[in-house]
Amino acid sequence: MRFMTLLKSLPGKYTEAIRQFKHPKVPDEVKVIQFLATFGEWDCIVLFEAQSEEIAARFIVQFGEVANSTTLVCFPVEQLHWTR
Repeated sequence: MRFMTLLKSLPGKYTEAIRQFKHPKVPDEVKVIQFLATFGEWDCIVLFEAQSEEIAARFIVQFGEVANSTTLVCFPVEQLHWTR
């Protein structure tokens, strides 16, 4: 499964958050596709693959002390079959 997590550093935690975004602990079960810094509402976007939502959550929870996060499941638009 492919996931996208949006990360926004908590007030007063920006430096610590950016340090953690640059050096995350990535479990063997997770394949990080890309970490992207952004300008705007979110500070960072993480694109990654994991076998399940549980594994994805174990990876993302490490950012909880320095950032708010929103994680989405992603899939190719070609797989949208409910409209034609």
